[in-house]
Amino acid sequence: MPYKVDVYISKAYASLTVKDWVSDSPCVDTKTGTKLEKVAVNHPTTFYVLIGHSNGVGGVTVYETVPNVDPVPSDYQIPLELDEAGKITFPKPMRALQSDLDNLDATVTALTQQIAGNKRGK
Repeated sequence: MPYKVDVYISKAYASLTVKDWVSDSPCVDTKTGTKLEKVAVNHPTTFYVLIGHSNGVGGVTVYETVPNVDPVPSDYQIPLELDEAGKITFPKPMRALQSDLDNLDATVTALTQQIAGNKRGK
């Protein structure tokens, strides 16, 4: 039984491809019947696809298809990367790096100590 996945495209693209990992073939939007290979996306939209799986894991690859440029695929492991509504978003939202979080933690700790020191000095 394939996974039903909503692929939310958050901005416009001149040409976009959505592929199933298992079959390595372009997905088809189940609502429109459109083959999702080099399709124009004029505004944020959602594609509805079925993704195959093997051993309980499936996946989808989404990438911009630009002439004479190697695509930079964005891979999603299904069901791991589905949100609570069964949706993925392309491009993937930016996530904070652990080093950024560590630096933020150090800054907060330093400020807390500085504030505590200022209160004692008054």
